[in-house]
Amino acid sequence: MNEPIKKRLKKKFAQEPKWAEDFSVEAADDQQVSRRDFIRYLSLVSFGLFSGTVGVLLRTLWDKENPAKAVTKGVKLIEKSDIDIGESYTFKIPGTDYPGILVRLGEDKFVAYGQKCSHLQAPVMWKKEERKFHCPCHKGAFSPDTGDVLYGPPERPLPQLKLTIVEDVVYFDGIEKGRLV
Repeated sequence: MNEPIKKRLKKKFAQEPKWAEDFSVEAADDQQVSRRDFIRYLSLVSFGLFSGTVGVLLRTLWDKENPAKAVTKGVKLIEKSDIDIGESYTFKIPGTDYPGILVRLGEDKFVAYGQKCSHLQAPVMWKKEERKFHCPCHKGAFSPDTGDVLYGPPERPLPQLKLTIVEDVVYFDGIEKGRLV
């Protein structure tokens, strides 16, 4: 075990691995980084982070001015007879690629929300036994009545979707509260 690491690597792999050439494994082979190189790398990384931050800011401003997620209203989602009380139904929100989840809470009470968790956009699932929306990613939970956060890391409620029931058919009618992320 007192052999140098390079010798042990050559024994094990029959030759020195490629990564061992780029990353020194012996203290004697370690090279010092000059101040000039350090500042050059630090400046490059800082510029990259700054550029990314400016990009996110510009995109946020662009999204506020141009709401790209134009939903299509008045689209049939499901018939009342196709979903039992306490059951859920997932769908794509019309006009977007954003997932939605609809739950039948009572005979004539339906609620629908955007299915992405407001914390890190993990899919939210309906837990019938516990009567709540659950995000398995970080164990967040949302109220089925309002979409508000019950517990966990999410800070914002789920975006609430507007539904209309006409002749035993449930229609999607836009976004009632919140915004799709």
